[in-house]
Amino acid sequence: MDVRTPFPALDHPELQDLSYIAITRFLRCASMLKDDILLPQPHSIPVTTAPDVLPPGITDFFSRSFNISCDAVDVLWGAVKHIAWTLPADGEEHEVIETMFQHHGQDQGISAYVLYPPMKTCVNPDCIAVQCATPLKKDEPRRVVIFTQAFGVRCAWSVHLKCRSCNVNYHHNYAVHGASRQYYSGVPKYIQVGEHQFVERELAMHWIDLMRIPVSATDCARLYNEAQARRKNVTCEWQFNTTEEVWDAFTVLALLDDHQLRNTSLCVPHDNSQSARNERIITEGQDELPHACYGCMRLFSMPDGTTHYTEVVVTDGITVGRPCCAVPHCKNALASTHNRFCSANPSHRQLETICAVDGCDQPVIRHGQGDKLRKTCSNPLHMNMEDAKAVLSWSGKSKTQRMKTAKLNDALAASSHDHPEDDLPVEDFDEWYEHDESTGNVRLKQASAALSMGVVNPSLTQNESRHILKVCPSKDDVPKLKLFVRPCGIISGRGTMYHHEAVSNVLILFEKTFSLPRARKPQHLIYNSNCNALREVESRKMKFFEGIGMCVDAFHHTTKHKASDQFCQERCSMKAYPKLLNEDGKYYFNSSIAEQTNMWFGGFHNMCHEMTPVKYDFFLDEVILRHNRATVINLHRQGKQPHHPHLST
Repeated sequence: MDVRTPFPALDHPELQDLSYIAITRFLRCASMLKDDILLPQPHSIPVTTAPDVLPPGITDFFSRSFNISCDAVDVLWGAVKHIAWTLPADGEEHEVIETMFQHHGQDQGISAYVLYPPMKTCVNPDCIAVQCATPLKKDEPRRVVIFTQAFGVRCAWSVHLKCRSCNVNYHHNYAVHGASRQYYSGVPKYIQVGEHQFVERELAMHWIDLMRIPVSATDCARLYNEAQARRKNVTCEWQFNTTEEVWDAFTVLALLDDHQLRNTSLCVPHDNSQSARNERIITEGQDELPHACYGCMRLFSMPDGTTHYTEVVVTDGITVGRPCCAVPHCKNALASTHNRFCSANPSHRQLETICAVDGCDQPVIRHGQGDKLRKTCSNPLHMNMEDAKAVLSWSGKSKTQRMKTAKLNDALAASSHDHPEDDLPVEDFDEWYEHDESTGNVRLKQASAALSMGVVNPSLTQNESRHILKVCPSKDDVPKLKLFVRPCGIISGRGTMYHHEAVSNVLILFEKTFSLPRARKPQHLIYNSNCNALREVESRKMKFFEGIGMCVDAFHHTTKHKASDQFCQERCSMKAYPKLLNEDGKYYFNSSIAEQTNMWFGGFHNMCHEMTPVKYDFFLDEVILRHNRATVINLHRQGKQPHHPHLST
C-alpha cells in the first residue's frame, strides 16, 4: 500500500512511492515535534490549530529523514497536519489501549500482551510437517504475568503451539523436544523466568546492572515492588509466586547473552543448568583474559629500533565465599548449605557428629529434647564457645567483620614488635575464644581487620601458646577468593582458596590462569606477599616464573614489610625495576588496583555466601564479565586502545 490509497490528494511526484509505514512515521514524528513547530510561529497563530507552515529546521529534518525535497514536505504537511496535531502522546495512547484490552478483552481471552512463538510452522528438520509447511494450530494458552520496566506488572497470555506430527512444543522463548529445551537465537524482548512469569529484557538488564553495583536480588525486588506501589492503574489480578524472578532473570539473560556473542543457540535440560558455562570459563578463561591496553601494558623503543613491552598483573585476596566442606582443601560440594562437611567423603561426613573444637574428638550432643545436633560435645566450655559464636552470628557482627576485608585500612600498621602474634596473618586466627578460668566465662574475640597476606606454612602453635581455643571452620568460615587484576582495572581471572592463602596455592592458581590457551604470561606479578612467593619460586625452581618480576605493591612494601628484610627490600621493590617507573621516578602502573577492586567486589559477600557451588561460580563469573565490559568501554573513551593482541595478529 502506498500513500495515495488513504490520502488520494497527495499527487506530488515525490510522494507517489511513499509507503503507508512512512506516512505513519511522519505523523508520529510531527506529533512529537508539536512544541518545536509552534514556538517560532507568529503570535496570531492559535495553539489549538496546526500551523500552515513548518519552521525551516523542521522541514529540513523531514526532507533528509524521508529523502524527499522540501517542497514535497510542505505538500505532505498540508495534507496531514490536522491528523498529526490531534494525535495523543505515546503514553496517553498506551493507557487508552491498555484500558480497552482490560475492560473489553480479558473475558474473551484477548490481551495487549500475547506471547506467541516466533515461528508459525514446525522447523524440526526430522518432521514430515516441515516439507508441507503445515501451520502450527494446536495451541495451549495459559495465563502469565510480565514484569515490565515502564508499565509495571501486566497480565498476559502465553500461547504454546505444538506440532501434531513430531510433538515439539514451541514456546515464546524456546522449543521443547523430549527433555531438552532449545532456545531460539538472540535475546527476546520478554524472557521467561518461570512457568507463569516473564521479565522484560530491559528490566532484566536493569536488575543485572544493579546487582553489579552490588545490590542484592532481594533489594532489586523490593525496589521494583515499591515502584509498583506508586504506579497507577496496576490492576493485574493474575498472581503467581514471584520470589525468584530476579535471580532467574539474571541467569537466563546471562546465558542467552553469552550464546548470542558466540553465534550459538542455548540448549539445556528442561531444568536449565548453568554448569556448562562454568566449565567453559574454567577451560577458556574470562573473555578479557587476553586483554591489553596502554593502561596495563607499556611499550619501549629499544636502541636497535625494535619495540619491547612489559605487562603487569596485580593480585590480592578477599573473603568472598560460599559454604564449603570444613576439611582443609576439600572441594566437594555440600549436600546442603546447612552442613559443615561434605557427604561425598565418608570420613568427612562422619565429622558432623564430632565436636567442632580443635583437639576434641567427643561426639556432639542434641539441642535439649529436639532432634537438631549441636556442633560441640557435652563439655560446658565447648558449649559456651558454640553459644558465643551463635550470639555473634545473630547480631550480624560476623558478617560486618568480614565486610572489612574489602576496605583499605591500616589495621596492621602497629609495630609487630609490640604484638608478636601479629606475625601470623590475621585470617589464620580471625576468630578465637578466651577462657577466664576464674569465672568460667568464654569470650569470642575477632581481629579488627582481615588482610590476605600469603603464608608459607600456616600454623596454630602461636594460638596454643596464648591459650586460645579455636573452633574448626563452619559454614560461616568461607573460603578466600583470589583476583588477578590488570592495572587498568580488567579482571583477568579469579580463583578460590579453600583454606589458608598459602603462597604456593597462589602461585599454582596464577600459573593455571596464565597458561590457558588465550592467555599471555605477564612480565610482572605484583602481590602483597611476593617476598615469600619469590622464596617459594626459587626454592622449588618453578620454571613458569622465570623472567617474571615479583614485586610487593608500593603501599604494602613501604608500610607492611620490614626494612630489615634485605631480601624483600632488594628483590621485591618496584623501584628495582625501571620499566615500572616513569621518567620522574614515580610508579607508572597502579599497583593498588587489586585492593581498589576488592572494595567493590567485597560487596558481593552477603549476596553469595549461602549459594550452591554452581550458582556461586556462575554469578561471580557473570559480574566479572560485565565489569570488564564496562571497563573496556571506559578505556576506549580514555584513548587507551584496549585490544586482544594475539587475536589481531
